[in-house]
Amino acid sequence: MKRKMLLTGICVLLITFVMCVTAVTANADEATITGTVVAADWDDKDKAIAVSIETDDELYYVSDNPIGKQLLELLDKKVTVTGIVGEDKDGNRTITVKSYKIQSE
Repeated sequence: MKRKMLLTGICVLLITFVMCVTAVTANADEATITGTVVAADWDDKDKAIAVSIETDDELYYVSDNPIGKQLLELLDKKVTVTGIVGEDKDGNRTITVKSYKIQSE
């Protein structure tokens, strides 16, 4: 009987946790932006190691994730990017890229 109550309590806690995580994720600011991929940081050999998306009125630093790293190959290309928009510790706009599409010139 005690074991059944313990398992029920654990299940209730897990369900509550999942609901809280889902609520937080749902409140994240997902956006789609279109702009040009520009270099944001370089290594010692002047090779781009980070990029930003430059729109008409904003600059979004691309977060370091596997999909964002793919944009390193698209410098100076116009792209439409979908992802989670945020702000870094310095107040710069950031985007964690979930998907992107290269725009025709």
